[in-house]
Amino acid sequence: MPSPELKNLFAGEHPQGVFWLKSHASVADLSKLAKAKKMAFYHLEGKQIEKKQQFLNHAAVVMKFPSHFGNNWDAFYDCLTDMDWADADGYAIYFDHTDAFAEHHESELETVIELFQDAVDFWKDEGKQMLVLLSGNHPPSGIRKL
Repeated sequence: MPSPELKNLFAGEHPQGVFWLKSHASVADLSKLAKAKKMAFYHLEGKQIEKKQQFLNHAAVVMKFPSHFGNNWDAFYDCLTDMDWADADGYAIYFDHTDAFAEHHESELETVIELFQDAVDFWKDEGKQMLVLLSGNHPPSGIRKL
């Protein structure tokens, strides 16, 4: 069962934003909540991600980025803001177990969060919803907690 906070977030007319979850959420539950809102759902499993290139490679595979994906932060943002391949009313991303990435490259995790926030703002201006959820043992500063 998803937490009441997650249910309320998805129950809103336009679930939008970047949030830190107090505890790990069920991927199956999040997928169901997203699909009920006609959002494409992507799970970025962070247990083995310690470096930027590992994150970018994993994101490219999971989110089905085009083959010409440039494997850098600019290309990641470009893909986040041009998701024509996903036939959906919006996008939900769950990046869990962020601890290894934060421990080895905290500034890179901060970059990921900034890019997610910029993409959320982009889609909001376009009239589409994007919701990004993150979880781990140590929340970074500047992210809303749910």
